[in-house]
Amino acid sequence: MLPLIAVMEKKKLNMLLWPVALLLLNGIWVGISDNSAPYEINDFDHPLEERTVTLAAVFGQSKQMPSQFEVEFKGVSTSTGNVSWELLDQEGVILARWSGQLADDAKGWEGELAPGTYRIKTTVDEGILAEQTLYIQPFQSYQFEGHVALSMLLISVALVETVVRKKGGEWLANRTKVPPAGEEKTPFKRRQVGMPEYDEPIDGDDPWRTPKGLM
Repeated sequence: MLPLIAVMEKKKLNMLLWPVALLLLNGIWVGISDNSAPYEINDFDHPLEERTVTLAAVFGQSKQMPSQFEVEFKGVSTSTGNVSWELLDQEGVILARWSGQLADDAKGWEGELAPGTYRIKTTVDEGILAEQTLYIQPFQSYQFEGHVALSMLLISVALVETVVRKKGGEWLANRTKVPPAGEEKTPFKRRQVGMPEYDEPIDGDDPWRTPKGLM
């Protein structure tokens, strides 16, 4: 009785662990898909120059990816001056731009970018430096597809594990089963009484035949 209860408890625990694993796996995917990959365009330690950024496709798809462009300007030898930046695609089309004064709050940009090549042109007056970073969330656009794929993968693993465990248990049970004792074999064949071919004497082998000396 105790082994049966233990098996039932183990099956119950196993059924509870799979939903927990599903929630945990999808929770990890949410954290991964919300992460941003930073592309440093320029920092305060380097002079400004036109930079090119190439965004690779994710899973071979061309979905738009959430993007954010952050800019900060700093005057080194001046406290005033003109500053501006432009974001262009590989065809030279301006996707976003901003211009203003050094004293203004630097205006960045937030939107979506498809996989491809982009150029960032920044123009400042002499004595001004800039720090620019482009943040991309490459997996955010595939969050739903990721949930579906991970859920299907976990369900498949659960089904395979159940089949393997069942078949493995049957194979192990057959391996450890004691074979039944066979029928006892005797060196002599038992005579079948009542059969005519055994009851009738063979010709010339009559037990009441006349002794040889009296014939």
